[in-house]
Amino acid sequence: MEFGISDYYIIGELITCWGSVLICINTLLSYALYDKHQRFFLGAAASTLLASFFNIISVHFITNFSDKPLYSCTIITTLYFLVLLICPCIMTCYVFDMAIQSKKKLNNLTMAAGMVLLVYVFLVILNITTGWIFTYDEVKGYVRGPLKNLTYFLSFGYGLAIVITAVIQRRFLARRIFCVFIAYPFISLFFVGIQFFFPKLILTGVASFTSVLFAYVTIQSYTMEINMKTGLMMDSRLRKRISTQRRGGVLFVMTIDNINMIQSSLDASELNQLFLQLGKIFMTHFPRNAYIISINRFAAIGKSVDDVKVKSALIFEDIKKLSSDINSLIPIPIESYSAALEFSREENDYDSMIDLVNSMLVRAKAAQLKSLQICDESVFVDRERKRYIYRILRRELTLESEQFQVWYQPIYSIKNNRFEYMEALSRLMKTELGDIPPQEFVQVAESRGLIEMLGFVAFEKVCKFISDNRNTVNAVSINFSVYQMMNPNVVQNVLNTIERFSLSPSNIIMEITESIFIDNYELVMKHMLELAKAGVKFYLDDFGTGYSNLTNVISLPFSTIKMDRSLVLAMEDGQKGVSLFFDLVSTFKEVGFKILVEGVETNNQNYLVERAGVDYIQGFLYSRPLPPQECVELLKRAGVPAVES
Repeated sequence: MEFGISDYYIIGELITCWGSVLICINTLLSYALYDKHQRFFLGAAASTLLASFFNIISVHFITNFSDKPLYSCTIITTLYFLVLLICPCIMTCYVFDMAIQSKKKLNNLTMAAGMVLLVYVFLVILNITTGWIFTYDEVKGYVRGPLKNLTYFLSFGYGLAIVITAVIQRRFLARRIFCVFIAYPFISLFFVGIQFFFPKLILTGVASFTSVLFAYVTIQSYTMEINMKTGLMMDSRLRKRISTQRRGGVLFVMTIDNINMIQSSLDASELNQLFLQLGKIFMTHFPRNAYIISINRFAAIGKSVDDVKVKSALIFEDIKKLSSDINSLIPIPIESYSAALEFSREENDYDSMIDLVNSMLVRAKAAQLKSLQICDESVFVDRERKRYIYRILRRELTLESEQFQVWYQPIYSIKNNRFEYMEALSRLMKTELGDIPPQEFVQVAESRGLIEMLGFVAFEKVCKFISDNRNTVNAVSINFSVYQMMNPNVVQNVLNTIERFSLSPSNIIMEITESIFIDNYELVMKHMLELAKAGVKFYLDDFGTGYSNLTNVISLPFSTIKMDRSLVLAMEDGQKGVSLFFDLVSTFKEVGFKILVEGVETNNQNYLVERAGVDYIQGFLYSRPLPPQECVELLKRAGVPAVES
C-alpha cells in the first residue's frame, strides 16, 4: 500500500519527521538557543521527531512480528512509548514559563508536569515485564494492555493544564499569545481523537507536530514584529506602515520619562504586568495601530490631529489610573510626555519624523509640558537651532576655547563665616547664536553623544583654573554625568588630569546625582571607591528632586549631601516643609554627613537654613555664578581659607 505498512497509513508520520527536522535545524542555525523559549521549541520538535521515527519502525515490527525476535519488537515499541509524551510535557512547561509570574509557583507546576512524565516513563519501563500498556504474543502479535489508553488520558491532561493556565493567567498574556495557547491543545486532541477511533491511521506524531508547528510559526512570526511584554507591534512595523500609508496620518508618540526609577522599584512580575497594561491601553484606543519604539516610548498612528487629541487624552486618563494603581506598590507616579506629527504620503520619511518628534519631546520635558505637543513651525526652527548648537559644540569643546567657558559660584561656610570653595558651571558664551543657556546646550550634547566630551573638557578647565590660582582656590566641585562615570577609563582619566596640572585629588569634589545608580550601581560604585581612595571627594547632588535610595547614600563615599532648591522653597510653603527639611538635615548630620543647600536667594530662606543647622550655603543671596577672574577677586576680597597641601 502506498505510503503505508500493511494496512497502517504512515504518510503523516513521514511528513512529521521531515517537518521536525526543519524546525530543529532552523532553531539551531538562528542562534535562538540564547532564548530559553526557543529551546522549548527545539526540545518539542526533537522529541516529536523521535516519537514519529520510532512509531514508523514500531509499525513495521508490529506488522512483521513473526519475522522478528519478540524482544526486539518490545524494545522498539517501548522506545516509542518512552518519547511519546515528552513533547506535550515540554509544551506544557513552555506555557507555564510564559504565563506564570511567580517563580515559586512556576517551579512547582513545572516539577508537577515533570513528575507526571517520570511516572509515565516508569510505567513504560515496567511494562516490559507487566504488559500493562502492550505486549507481544507469539501468535497474536501486538496486544494492547489494560492501560492501553493511558497516553490518551495523559495527553488530554497536559492539554487541559495548558488551557486552564492560559485562562487563569490571561491578564499576563498578550491577546495573540493567549489565543495560541487556547487553540494549541485542541489541535493536538483533534488528531489524537482520529487516532483513537481509527487505530490504523497513524497520527500520533502528527498530533504533536501540528500543534508545535502552529505554536512555532505563530509565535515566531509574532515575536519578530511584536513585543512580547506589551503585545504591541515593533518599530519595524511602524516604519513599514508609515511608508505605505496612502492618505497620510498623524504619528503620536508618548515617552515614559521615569521608567528607570519604576523598573528599579518593581519586581519582574509587577514590571511585566505594568508593560502589559500599558500595551492594552494603547491597543484599546489605537487597535491595529499601536506600536512600541523602545522600552519607554510608545507610538500610534491616528487619522487626524483631532482624532489623536481625543485618543491621547483618553490614554492619559487610563495611564493616570494605572499610575494610581501601582502607587500601592511604589510611591512613584508615571510621568509621561507626548507629541504628534502630521505626515502625508509625499512627506513620510520615518527617520526625519522621529527626529522631529524627539525634539518636541525634549522641549516638552525641559518646559514640563504634560499636554500633547503638536508639531508646528517652531519645531522646525528649534531643530535647526539644535543642529547649529551641535556644530558649535563640536568646534568649541577644547581646553583653549574662549566660547566654551566654566564659571564659578562661591559656596559659603556658616561655621567659618567665609567662602571656602566653589562650584563649576559650564557656559557657552558669545557664539553666533549669542549666549546659549546651559540646559539647552547640555540637552544637545546628551542627544548627540557629546556629553562625555563636554564633561571632561569642563573638568580640564577646572583643573587649569585651580592650578593658575593655587594661592586663592582651595577646592572646586564639578558635576560628573552618568556617561563619564560609566567610562571604563574614568578613574585613570581623572587622576591623570589631576597629575598633569600638579594638583592634589583633594582639590577636586565630584558631584554625583543619584539617578546615575539606577542601572549602573556596581560599576559606578567601583569607580567612586577607587577615586575616593585616591583622595577625591564626592557630593550627592540634587537631593530632594527624585526618589532617593538612602541605602545608596549611606553605603557610598559621599561626604556632603547637597539639598535641592525645591526643599528650600517647600519650607516657605508651611510648617510641614520646615519640619521635613529640619528632620532631613538632623538625620544626615547624625550619621556624619555635611549639608550644603543650594538656591538660597532671600534673607528668610537664609534664616531658615541656618536654623536647620546646614554647613554650607550656595545661592544668589551670596553670589551669582561668576567668570573665573571675577570669582577669584571675590574670594580675595572676602578672605579664603588656607590652601590644603
